Amino acid sequence: MKKHWMKVVTLLLSCSISIGLSAALEDREARQQTLDQACLSAQQTLIDAGKAQRIKACEDEGGSQAKCQQTFARFGQREGNKRPDFSQVPACSQAEQYRQGYRQ
Repeated sequence: MKKHWMKVVTLLLSCSISIGLSAALEDREARQQTLDQACLSAQQTLIDAGKAQRIKACEDEGGSQAKCQQTFARFGQREGNKRPDFSQVPACSQAEQYRQGYRQ
């Protein structure tokens, strides 16, 4: 009878450890997803501001609104093999540091 209880206790401990690890992984994934979303939002804010700034400068130099908007329509998007560098954006560096912290 004592062996039976030892098996039950061992099984319960194994289950609780497994559940704890699973919950920790889910929390980490949820946190990473939140940080990644904040990074994307910050990126879009920078892109929108940069685009608006360039369109305004174009219009101030005498360009038509339509022509200036067309010229900068793809601003902030990938150009060839070159992607915009957002590594200095605080929200993006925080997301990357969190990602790297898990790998170490």
